[in-house]
Amino acid sequence: MGMFTSTNPVFEMLKADHEKVKALFAQFEEANDSRTKERIVRETLLDLEVHAKVEEALIYPAIRREIDTHDIMDEALEEHHVAHTLINELKRMTPSDARFDAKFTVLGESIKHHVQEEEGHMFPEAEKADLPWEELQQQVMKRKEALLAKQTSGNSRASRRSSGRKSTPRSGKAASSRKRGRRPSAVGKR
Repeated sequence: MGMFTSTNPVFEMLKADHEKVKALFAQFEEANDSRTKERIVRETLLDLEVHAKVEEALIYPAIRREIDTHDIMDEALEEHHVAHTLINELKRMTPSDARFDAKFTVLGESIKHHVQEEEGHMFPEAEKADLPWEELQQQVMKRKEALLAKQTSGNSRASRRSSGRKSTPRSGKAASSRKRGRRPSAVGKR
């Protein structure tokens, strides 16, 4: 995956992300138990979602304004679309699902192709552009940190829900309404 060399801070950061997920996909191939596989998949999905969001929101628009090869950018966005679809499907699955391993393997192959396109075509083309790379890197790092914080706090809430912990209802009326499948009525409303 690491064919493009640069001292550009944005590309160095993206390449580090690429290497990390490449290692996670390799770990998955070596994993023998479902608990390990699930941990690897969850970590990979988080990393891929954050990576894609910063590319789509900050990096790709900056590059698109400066290079003439819009087909490269369009293909990258379509590859992201495919990845998002697989990520969303994997989030609803567990390692015991029949095609869990196959779906994650296909995601890995898609990501590998995407990285080759970015590092082999997009990055070298974008490197020629006169962009404020250091400023862009700072924006990307700030967004990345915010997304990771949001994702990890959301994941901890989701894992508490799935582990069987339930929040306590505020009133008996609300709890009994939920048990019957109805929404509790507003206070003072008849």
